[in-house]
Amino acid sequence: MPRSTLPALLTVSLLAGLAGCAQPPSADPPRSGSPGTGPSATTELDDEAAREAIAALPASLIERFTGCEDLLTYYKANALELVGPWGLGNGYGYGWATADDAEEAASDSAGVAGSGGGGEAPSHSTTNVQEEGVDEADMVKTDGRIIVTTMNGKVRVIDVASAEVVSTIRMPSRTADSSYPHELLLNGSTLVVLSYEETYHAVTDNSDNTYPAFGASRTLVTTVDLSDPAAPRTLGSIRVEGSYVSARMIGETVRLVMQSEPAGLKQTYPTDGTMAAEDEAEERNRQLILDSTIDDWVPHVQQLDPDGRALSTDQLLDCDDISRPRDPAGLSTLSVLTFDVSADSPSPTSTTGLVASGSTVYASTDRLVVATNQWDNWRWSGNDGSWWTGEQEMRTDLHSFDISDPDGTTYQASGTVDGFLLSQWALDEENGVLRVATTTDPPGVSEESQSSLIMMREDGDELVETGRVDGLGVTEQVRAVRYLSPDVAAVVTFRQTDPLYLIDTSDPTAPRVSGELKIPGYSAYLHPIGEDTLLGVGQDADPETGETKGMQVSLFDISDLTNPRQTEVLTWTDSYTTIEWDHRAFTYWPATGQAFVPMSRWYSDKEKPFAGVAVLGVGADRLVEDGLVGISPKGEYWGEGPLRTIVIGDDVWTLEWQGMGRFDLDTLEGEWVLDLP
Repeated sequence: MPRSTLPALLTVSLLAGLAGCAQPPSADPPRSGSPGTGPSATTELDDEAAREAIAALPASLIERFTGCEDLLTYYKANALELVGPWGLGNGYGYGWATADDAEEAASDSAGVAGSGGGGEAPSHSTTNVQEEGVDEADMVKTDGRIIVTTMNGKVRVIDVASAEVVSTIRMPSRTADSSYPHELLLNGSTLVVLSYEETYHAVTDNSDNTYPAFGASRTLVTTVDLSDPAAPRTLGSIRVEGSYVSARMIGETVRLVMQSEPAGLKQTYPTDGTMAAEDEAEERNRQLILDSTIDDWVPHVQQLDPDGRALSTDQLLDCDDISRPRDPAGLSTLSVLTFDVSADSPSPTSTTGLVASGSTVYASTDRLVVATNQWDNWRWSGNDGSWWTGEQEMRTDLHSFDISDPDGTTYQASGTVDGFLLSQWALDEENGVLRVATTTDPPGVSEESQSSLIMMREDGDELVETGRVDGLGVTEQVRAVRYLSPDVAAVVTFRQTDPLYLIDTSDPTAPRVSGELKIPGYSAYLHPIGEDTLLGVGQDADPETGETKGMQVSLFDISDLTNPRQTEVLTWTDSYTTIEWDHRAFTYWPATGQAFVPMSRWYSDKEKPFAGVAVLGVGADRLVEDGLVGISPKGEYWGEGPLRTIVIGDDVWTLEWQGMGRFDLDTLEGEWVLDLP
């Protein structure tokens, strides 16, 4: 019977009763400051008790654990349903987390900072973000005077005036050069560096034939004072068990989303190829789970000194700060950490967690939503069909967190939608209304894929559906979404042609398609230019076969929502742009009406190879190619186009794996200025 249909006839008192069978504390010395020690260190549980514990869960969608005993019972009960002779996940490595790499406002004023007057920094673009006022971590940041980048695993500070690297910041780490900077946030003169640490999987313990059930992962958060860019000063650093998923910054408050596997849990495997060895291994794996302590399951955090030495190790979340969704969602712990950029150290001021996995993160100024996607950990787990087996229709779980208080984060509500999400752009929240664009792809060959726009509201601890539009792009999948206002959503689906749907969402109980346009190709990214114009970036395609032919940029007139029109289109044969899968690669500069689109063109009989930027003149009724800017040091083909473009003053800078170029906005003349080996 599916877990979601289990009748909640038993009360949580049974769960509490199970937890009351606690054993004395483990003889192993506790980690410093871990609240998970003491009576909750071990909990007696057998297979029958595990099934009863699951059946006893309250019917509410969200339930906060009352302490470590309840939490440990829940972890064990779910693990016992999954374990086999080769351990959890049957040896397929479900413990290795993945992260979505998963941006400023969509309005004409988006991406602009500084006035350029007096002694102020020159006007400059910022990261192309989904929501105004919600900054997103990226590989490069600028304040107009300096550029900071993590290119090639090094945090380097570049002086804009001289185009020279003035400092390289070494990240604290447990071993020399084992920390790899990934993304950045910049608030005034304070830099936040998000790094991952190279870890080595522990070898099997030959004395008892056990090994860690999950691969180790570590994330480092470091704050740096850049008041003097030539002499940066590390303010503080923390090291967390788990994988970095995504980060957002609103004002001086950072929310960091982490996913952690049970780092201390051990498992074993059959010692030979006999069925008897399989039975013995499975029984021992069950016992290893039963003998585990809360310290084996809950992630930990270390405070580091500037040299990377650990000052303390503590449990990252208190047990009563962790909740669970109604339906079991794996053994991962999804954490949202809150910290103040202006503080001396990135120590979390608030932590909240959920026993679930997730890799798609969306944030407005009031809500942070974490969604599972079709490839998340545990989505394919389950030995008895009670969880996802691949034969059921795909669904996505949504978990909403209240981030309206800059000092804390509160787990608010959860819900489920059918289908899977394209990316963070499939989500939007405003005034308590959540909009979700999904695609269903049924496993049966007789059933066709289709997409939907679903409206939801928080009702207590549940995200409930209030209305929906179905039947978008039958046989197709969502390729782009843009929520243009609380009343209008634009959705692109594609298989052979590109239907652009404009959807009226003014009534959350009755959204409806107001207009539709079918054209060859598709848009993978949509960007509003004023109120009545939409820019689409994607691919041209054969309308009969759907075969893509090269990069395409389109201009749409959406002044009449019932009759959207493609007014201009530009195509480049045998080419593509990174904007298709990373919106942060796009830059629009409203001061000059220019859009910067990184482009790569491969060898073909029709065109010469090219790596650089297509500079476009964009307006309400204007889309022209102002020029192509090659980024290679000697003007020769150099592989990929740039990963990012940045406007500072009268120049546009390009960033790619080998270094940076700088070009005049007006004439597009310039050169390669800096190597970043």
